[in-house]
Parts: sequence; C-alpha cells; structure tokens
Amino acid sequence: MAFDVENKIIVFDTTLRDGELMPGVQMNVEQKVELARFLETMRVDVIEVGYPGAFEKDFEAVFQVAQLVKESIICVLASDKPEEIVTAAEAIQPAARGRIHLYTPVNLRHIAAGSEAETLSRIRESITKARSYCADVEWSAFDATRSEPGFLCQAVETAISSGATTISIPDSMGGASPSSFAELIEMLRQKVENIDLIVLSVHCHDDLGLAVENSIAALERGARQIECSINGLGARKGNADLAEVVRRVAQMPNYYTDVDLGQLEKASELVKQMVVQGY
Repeated sequence: MAFDVENKIIVFDTTLRDGELMPGVQMNVEQKVELARFLETMRVDVIEVGYPGAFEKDFEAVFQVAQLVKESIICVLASDKPEEIVTAAEAIQPAARGRIHLYTPVNLRHIAAGSEAETLSRIRESITKARSYCADVEWSAFDATRSEPGFLCQAVETAISSGATTISIPDSMGGASPSSFAELIEMLRQKVENIDLIVLSVHCHDDLGLAVENSIAALERGARQIECSINGLGARKGNADLAEVVRRVAQMPNYYTDVDLGQLEKASELVKQMVVQGY
C-alpha cells in the first residue's frame, strides 16, 4: 500500500534518556550503545540518548552512539542554558544526523511574576544558539498542559520563528485526558500562525495510565511525532510505550511508521535484561 509522506508518524525513542529517570533503572555506556544500535535496526527515526549537560556520564554514551549510528537521528537533551547547549553540541558532533532537543518551562505559575518577556527571550536565544551548531533543533514547551494558553501560543510561535524544526508539546506531569490533550493540540494548530512550518510532536507521561491514548488522540489533530520508550520506561509512572504506540498506529488506515513490528518483542526483552543487570 502506498502512503502519503505527510501521514508518516515519526517515532522518537527516549528509553536511553527519560527511561533512566524511572526509579531503579540504570544503563551503562555499553548497554546504551547496544540498545541504540538495535533501535537503528528497528528503524526508529529518532533516538534520544542522554542529557550530558546534567549528567556527566551521558556525554560518553552520546558521543559513542553518535559515532556508530548512521541511519537514525541521534538526539541529545539540553535546557536553555548556554553551557548545556555547548555540551550537547559537542556530544553529538560525530553524528551523521544529529539533533539538539531544548526545553523551557512555560507554566507561568512556576515562573516569577512579570517574566513572560524574559522567558520568550530565553527561548529565542537558546534556539538561535543551538541552530548555530545544528540545523535540526527540537524545542519542548515543558509543562505545556498546565500553562496559560495565550502564553503557550506565544512561546511556540517564538520557538518556530527562532528556527526550531520540531515543537514538542509534553504532558509533563501526566495529568491530561485524551480529549483535553487533543483540544490543546487543536488550539495550537488553529492559533499559532507559523505552526505548519514545523513537525508537531507529543511527549506523554503515564501517571494516569493514558500516555498511549493521549499520544494517539493527538494524531488526528496534527501531531506527527510521538515520543515514547521501550516498555514505557520513564519518569514516575513512565512514558507512552513504544510497542503499544507502533501497534496502534499500524491499525490506523491513515497513518504509518517505519518501525519493524517484528522486532518489538526482542527490544522489550533486551531492555528488561539491561534493567535487571544495571551496572
């Protein structure tokens, strides 16, 4: 069956980065390299390997994976702090296809009063700096589902105009429902004038057991990248489970992924073994 490229769903795996935030989950450099190479054989589009600006051990893992994996995009996380962006750029320097993934908190209830302009300035400056190192820059609106809608739209519009190529809307605390999350994505599609210039991504946490449902609900509203992890590993109750997401998309007539469904069980077992072994 022929598919329109616009209906391809990009699969972004964060097992190696967010997965380690789940209590009791640790992987050493060799395990991260092994899993990243397996994810490449599965045809996962984007592999988020680590956060070297916050965790020193992640630098070596990112650098080694960037040298070895050539087909998948190698992604590294950074905040909007300049020093973290420089570290991220250095870590992915060997990558054939690299991406810097930035994040900025956008929930004004947790931002000092009157700092909206300062937050927008940080978004603009961090993306501009990241783009000076890497053409592929993703920006995440941290805590988007609990932010003020008008300011969220401003933040997203600023990120796009500053050069972000992917915009991620996370349910950072895992409190959204499929209907409310879909409405948020629809609101952004309707109100952010330059939204069609980027790939819209979602990153859903599973605190209420709705990460997969929320991710799938976003597709019909224009999301084209789903951030997920093998076995649903991730902070607190985890992320959307990669296998569940891919199988659900495979059942949808209008969308597809490039992921090899025949490798999903092997990936699950590989990660289970790594988590048990730890260091």
